[in-house]
Amino acid sequence: MGYTLSRGIYYFVRRVPKRYASVEPRSRIQISLKTKSPDVAEKKSLLVDERLVAYWETLLADKGESAQEHYDAALNFAAAHGFAYLSLDDVVAAPLGDLLDRVDVIPEREVRKKESAAIAGVFGTSKPAKKLSKVYEEYIELTPDLRVGMSDDQIRKWKSPKLKAVSNFIAVVGDKDIRELSRDDGLELRQWWMDRILDEGKKPGTANKDFTHLSKVFSTWCDLKGESLNNPFLRLRLKDDSVQDERPPFSRNWIKTKLLAPNAFGATNEEAVLILKTLINTGLRPSEVIGAKLEHFKTTHNIPHISIEEYRAERQMRKLKTKWSAREIPLVGVSLEAARRLVALGGVKKYYLKSDQWSALINKALDERKLRETDHHTAYSLRHSFEDSLLEAGVDHRLRVELMGHSYERPKYGEGGSLQLKREQIEKIAFY
Repeated sequence: MGYTLSRGIYYFVRRVPKRYASVEPRSRIQISLKTKSPDVAEKKSLLVDERLVAYWETLLADKGESAQEHYDAALNFAAAHGFAYLSLDDVVAAPLGDLLDRVDVIPEREVRKKESAAIAGVFGTSKPAKKLSKVYEEYIELTPDLRVGMSDDQIRKWKSPKLKAVSNFIAVVGDKDIRELSRDDGLELRQWWMDRILDEGKKPGTANKDFTHLSKVFSTWCDLKGESLNNPFLRLRLKDDSVQDERPPFSRNWIKTKLLAPNAFGATNEEAVLILKTLINTGLRPSEVIGAKLEHFKTTHNIPHISIEEYRAERQMRKLKTKWSAREIPLVGVSLEAARRLVALGGVKKYYLKSDQWSALINKALDERKLRETDHHTAYSLRHSFEDSLLEAGVDHRLRVELMGHSYERPKYGEGGSLQLKREQIEKIAFY
């Protein structure tokens, strides 16, 4: 395989190996690369060679029974013979000279069934059906970059709402060919959601999430597959005037007299309770403690603290919610005691990167031990309690958002002073 220069234009050249003599009537391949650049010629030659071998191998394997494989073979044949693949309509609309050039590459002898990809590659063919369920699978395969740095649990949570949206659509409309999806199909799903909102009390925000995920899967797949299709999921969102459910903060008296009462959690798993107590004086998201490794608990530091970090180059990966989530939070009072005990136990183990399992267990314990201040209180409410206590104590807004890991355009405090300043402010509201 190589390329040669002729009259200022580079050509791909290759002798046909004996292995493919039974399926390739030509003994020597020569294809114009349509470039005067040797660098471009080299790159194009590699691509043509790859497509050519793929086409030959397909013919040898006689894989014509599969519509997708036949279509792929047609694409390879077109590229291997120096043509851009066109649909049948595009071929008919092309200039006569191009059509005659395409005719010239068709084998002159009788075309066998397994060589029908040659005809399809030159004259075009209908694209094979692509069900929405398959489009979703290919979307996942095409977008590994969107999950870089995520743990297995984070990947599961990332996939779940998208799969749910696709499943809802298929249940309502059917698993249709993506090229046959119409605006009416999108409107049918919208009506189904409107009926559920009226009859079952579902929230418009839930429906809107489905529309967003479906639109994203559809548009991304089309972009990466080179398809020009009208997106049937655009402009379907429902008006949402509902007030978002808030998880109210625990009162300080409830935390002191109930959550921190002796034996408040009975026989509940010790690690789960220690994680909860670590939240009380830190305001951390549960997932931030659950995703912390042993070395992130700096309990022997002159200012004990927990370091919230993102890590990727390991078997277990953890991606933070935002860039502002990376921070160091001093450990004081009951949270320092809990962190020290976690370190003594070897760090978070049972619930490491399993925030859903921890949440299910601890919220069940809050129910069974009558530790919910109201039905709306959850373990996550401790984060709101911490934030409210900082506000009531008059802690500077800039420092509050840094402690909470919220986004805010701000300069960083000095490294030593930062921890010292944070500890001084947390000590004003800490439980001991």
